Amino acid sequence: MCTAAKLRAAAKQGMIKTMRRTPVLALVLLFALGALVPDAAARRRRRRQGGVGVLVINSMTTGAEVLIDGKTMGTIPLAKPLQLASGKHTLKMTLQGYTEYLDVFTIQRNKTTTLDVDLLPYAGVVQVTVNAEGARVFIDGKFVGTAPVEQEVLIGERAIRVRKAGYYEYIGKLNSVAGKIQRLHIKLKPMPVGTTPYRPPPPPPPKWYEKWYVWAGAAAGVAAVTVAIIVPVVVMSRDDFGEFCESADLCIRR
Repeated sequence: MCTAAKLRAAAKQGMIKTMRRTPVLALVLLFALGALVPDAAARRRRRRQGGVGVLVINSMTTGAEVLIDGKTMGTIPLAKPLQLASGKHTLKMTLQGYTEYLDVFTIQRNKTTTLDVDLLPYAGVVQVTVNAEGARVFIDGKFVGTAPVEQEVLIGERAIRVRKAGYYEYIGKLNSVAGKIQRLHIKLKPMPVGTTPYRPPPPPPPKWYEKWYVWAGAAAGVAAVTVAIIVPVVVMSRDDFGEFCESADLCIRR
């Protein structure tokens, strides 16, 4: 019985000691966690803020425009590797006649990231210039713009038509090759003068009596005749008036 009592007493004492130590252990754990949490947050901030990595783009699509996070960085081939802040970025590459590339990549601090990107051609590009400004360009019957115009065209043989009022219409064909640029300069032939309202005939020359110098000469002649008539009449009138004054003795002499 004594042994059982002693065991119960020892167990009781052990429980009391454990209960007394538990708050102390809890406080120690809280202080330790409080010290670790700020350190982890600081490390995360350093990872977000600090560090620069390098991006290298390998591509055979010459002339493709490269955009990082919406900002133009140049065209393929790039002059040099790009230095970017560590973290996630968006890459976009575009070129007329080729499919667009859009993807997200990650830059690691003090490391080089290499991307192999080649765009797939699906259409050709045609550039049309015309000797008549404002000519309308149609491809496969669809209006694509007024010259000069640049347009993506599906691969294969295509019909092209160019129209402008006052000119003969141009109708031809072109062979569109995926990823290739074709430059066409089309010369429209003007219609004969007078065959279309857009090229009316020149006005007829004025008749002889409609010319300004005819009426100017006539006016000068009339003026000369008028002077020739008026001057003698005035002179004669003065002489007659003098004779009248002498006969009637009515003039006032100074």
